[in-house]
Amino acid sequence: MPDFRRGIAAMQEATDAQKGGNTPFPTFVREIQWRDDREEKFIAFLNRADDIPTVELHSFVPVGQGVSKAGKSYTKYEQFIDRRDPAIGDTSDDLTDRLLHKAQLRTIAVAVELEPTYAMVNGRKRPTGFEVKTETYSRKTEDGGMEEVEAPCIGIITQSPNNFYGWVGSFNESTAPIEETPLQVVRQGKDANTQYNFVPYLDQPIDYTNLFENISGVAYLRGELEGLDESGEPVDVACTIGGIMLNKRLNELADPERYERLVTPIQEIEDRFGGGNKVASRPVAAPRQSQRAATTQSAGASTAKFNELRKMHETA
Repeated sequence: MPDFRRGIAAMQEATDAQKGGNTPFPTFVREIQWRDDREEKFIAFLNRADDIPTVELHSFVPVGQGVSKAGKSYTKYEQFIDRRDPAIGDTSDDLTDRLLHKAQLRTIAVAVELEPTYAMVNGRKRPTGFEVKTETYSRKTEDGGMEEVEAPCIGIITQSPNNFYGWVGSFNESTAPIEETPLQVVRQGKDANTQYNFVPYLDQPIDYTNLFENISGVAYLRGELEGLDESGEPVDVACTIGGIMLNKRLNELADPERYERLVTPIQEIEDRFGGGNKVASRPVAAPRQSQRAATTQSAGASTAKFNELRKMHETA
């Protein structure tokens, strides 16, 4: 597996820089997103801060057409780690060089959505604890029938290392481990200036029962959790599950054969944001050989820490 830039140092370095299988599509991986202004979610991270990677990521890459359950056609979008990301180390990237598609620094982690339990405190409703949120869906059985399945709301959070994960890293360094802290996250805005407000609930318990008892309902992790040791502390078991899911997704995003199979056929990529009919395209390259190759609470890290990381980066 490529050696991805992980941890708080990678998030802070990125923030400082900014300021200055053979099937066509893989099994669906759920993403946790805040789509609307003032949208609120309670979450718990399932990765420790030092295990969270920051990568050069191509998002919204159109790779073909899909058909919905209602029979309607739609454009299928995928993500890819830029082949020149330090974790991969190639000297060229087809999306950038031929299709003029720009990668962006993104930090990636696994989390679960939470449901708070409440009590009245001084006449106001306050969370007193949290349990893992679940959802139900229907799937086919081996005999051709249908069954209702309950699954935890576990997914990937892909966000900027600046306006989202910058807070996460600072809080982890100055206040408490991020994987042990339930968070309320509220989106503010719907444009390029979108910000996220965080409310940490320190010392509030998280009940992971729904995660452990319903994890078999997560199709993305089918066959990945065999031999999972559930005898440890619940937060450690939860982080083990999160680590397995994160590594699987990173391997997909960095897979050279997946990149080759899905990117090479693309002839052009339309500008989705503010570009009208602008198209970024160049003649299709001949198929290449496989590229196999090796805020409510302020918790800022100190300026000295950032300067130290900057100097390390400049001398590297």
